[in-house]
Amino acid sequence: MMHATFFELCCVGGALLFASNFWFFLRVLRPIQQLSRQAEQLTQGDFDCFEKPCGGIKEIGQLRHAMAGMVKHIQHAQEQSRAYAEKLADGQEIERKRIAHELHDDTVQSTVAITHSIDLAKGWIKSDADHAIEMLHLARQQALEVVTNLRNLIAGLRPPALEELGLIPALEMEIERISDTKVNLKVKGIQRRLSESRELALFRATQESLKNVCRHSRASLVTIMVEYSPDGITLRVGDNGIGFNPPPVLGDLVLSNHYGLVGIQERISSLDGWIKVESEVNQGTNLTVYLPSENVQQPGQRVIDPVCHAKIEPQEAYDSLFYEGETYYFCCPVCQGSFQKSPHSYLN
Repeated sequence: MMHATFFELCCVGGALLFASNFWFFLRVLRPIQQLSRQAEQLTQGDFDCFEKPCGGIKEIGQLRHAMAGMVKHIQHAQEQSRAYAEKLADGQEIERKRIAHELHDDTVQSTVAITHSIDLAKGWIKSDADHAIEMLHLARQQALEVVTNLRNLIAGLRPPALEELGLIPALEMEIERISDTKVNLKVKGIQRRLSESRELALFRATQESLKNVCRHSRASLVTIMVEYSPDGITLRVGDNGIGFNPPPVLGDLVLSNHYGLVGIQERISSLDGWIKVESEVNQGTNLTVYLPSENVQQPGQRVIDPVCHAKIEPQEAYDSLFYEGETYYFCCPVCQGSFQKSPHSYLN
């Protein structure tokens, strides 16, 4: 009787073991194998692979849903990047055409006219000196116009004031060009020069914001705040315009053919900063940009720029260079570049 009972217990135990293994195979092992095959399909470019159910326990289903969501996010990011890259390439080509047209229709034609005027004056210089002098005056006036147009073209590509004077003076000059909207510029903290890439990024962010105000917002007042702190620099641009409803993800603006803010985000992100856009319909728009400070060695006391001899207050140097056992501080990238090219000419 005991032997029969033991045998029955063994049979029951074996049946339970087989049933549990069979359940584990159906509900865990085989779904995981299916999920693994779907992941392999993903590597081959099948982005819809995780949409197919693979069965199994609830946790495996949740994992498949999470992976499917991750793939959708990747697809969405790829679409944004592709659209932005295409628009960026188109924009660069349009800009090249614009510059080519301006150089051909303005600079080249004006230069031809100048040479023609000089040739005429050369022919008249003996027979009609007064007429020749008048023609040379005209040539000079045409040359000045060419120089002015070239300066305007260069300023549109890269403002000279930004490199020579810094962010705040460049912003002040940009604000002076706006006539239809009142713009207030406020500065907090101790002003200092930033790296070339950081000053350009903040200038372009402000420029794009002002362009959006003039084109879309119908604002009567814009406030620009630049705040310097030891940890970084914060730019805030706010207006009282009609506002809009920004998407949850700023990159989605690319899909509706709006590229300006996305371009700012790309530029700021490359410098380890961040951008935030807050807006509501009829409530205006606020743009906040933050860039962390760089690891630039700063003087602990007032020093003199070796190139232009400007006085640099503590913690306000643009950058520094170590040369022949001594550290030299500079007020701007122009002075630093000049020193790098020929340090001995300034040290002597």
